[in-house]
Amino acid sequence: MSISSNKQGVFTSIGAMSSLKQERKLPDRTNVFSSVNNKKDVVPFQLDVLKSLVGSEGLKELTGQLFTDFIDEVEPEFKKTLTKQLVQYNSGELLNTQFINSGYNVDLKDIDVFGKFQDNPTSDIGSLLYSDDSETFDRKMYDAILTANDTTCNNMVLKYNAVTDKVNFKPTAGSSGSNIGDWMADFVNDSVIIDKKVFLTNVMNAIYGSVTANQDKSIEQIYQELQVSKMIEQVIEDDDSFVISQEDFDALLQKAQGLVDGVVYYDMGCGIVEAQLPLSGMTSLISEISGSTDSYGVGNAVNATINESMANTPEIADENQETIKDGFFKRLIQAISLTLSETMTTAPQIRALLAISSAFTNNDVVQIGNPVDDLKKFSVFLKCVIQDVIRLMSKFIFDLIVALLIALITPIITQIVREKINQYLNQIKTLVSSKLAGI
Repeated sequence: MSISSNKQGVFTSIGAMSSLKQERKLPDRTNVFSSVNNKKDVVPFQLDVLKSLVGSEGLKELTGQLFTDFIDEVEPEFKKTLTKQLVQYNSGELLNTQFINSGYNVDLKDIDVFGKFQDNPTSDIGSLLYSDDSETFDRKMYDAILTANDTTCNNMVLKYNAVTDKVNFKPTAGSSGSNIGDWMADFVNDSVIIDKKVFLTNVMNAIYGSVTANQDKSIEQIYQELQVSKMIEQVIEDDDSFVISQEDFDALLQKAQGLVDGVVYYDMGCGIVEAQLPLSGMTSLISEISGSTDSYGVGNAVNATINESMANTPEIADENQETIKDGFFKRLIQAISLTLSETMTTAPQIRALLAISSAFTNNDVVQIGNPVDDLKKFSVFLKCVIQDVIRLMSKFIFDLIVALLIALITPIITQIVREKINQYLNQIKTLVSSKLAGI
């Protein structure tokens, strides 16, 4: 059987079990879900399975769980992934002499892919984009830019040169005797890879653009950033051509203009919908959910932003609530996978490590440059990291689906067993009665 036929069978079986539980007519075989014909990306199929099991509320509850249970537990796995991908064949060699004595110089723009360092951590925007932990790489990097002094982050020393707009990276004196593999692993293990507040901000910004709209970025800068995101999105969908079509280029340019204007437009299944969440609304949301472990409460808080963002078009929101809600949470879950992939491949500390790692294997010459070009240059790293991100996220969703299937099937099995037991008891009673009657 084909993959699409197998997927149809899953939805039909779920429908059949639901019908048995609710004593409804058995459903026909279906392919109404778009994921049936998607042979590459497994997450959309899982989302459709989840929706068929528990309806639209399931997508909201999954979002809450991804924002709490998943992100709170996945950091060690992500560190393993990065260590595995950044440690090369020369991991047993001692750190290069040039790296120890002179360090490696990297253009600031080449590590700051999304223009984060143009915002002060104490500003309204910066309070969302930076961790509250002053020891994180991004906070240390901003300090280095601000002071132009040697700034220590884990086993690395950072120094910014305002004249050349370059950052110098070298090992601390205490770690200079390490081999390459241990030094890389120590840096990763001592770093914060996924800061929850920053992660939530970036996910919600991918939906509403509230942060981007208030960063005073040019259309050209946003357009370039959207190209990076688009290529990563394509890799998630198993397209490693690293080629953006003209149609997509046009759409990205239009989106860039919308972000400058503070408005985003989405096709939510009921036509093009305008959404606009003010920065105050974004700040309030992140403040409410970033420290929460209540997945149900987080899901509800995120859900509340739908009406707030569509305040200018209430008639559309009222007439298409269910469709808009489904479209919103599916886009949001896709944004989670995209943001995780971007954090693991293009965050400033990852770009710095890629620069250092590339110099280790290329005679002390740093190989990173234009972020768009680098996605193809470091395609093996990119694809392997993204595969692990999607694997971990998919497993989390799969475990949730299994639990829901068990909850669905258990009452049905109990009912069938009870009916069989009663049937056998009646047969036994009949046989015993007939025997007694003959005595």
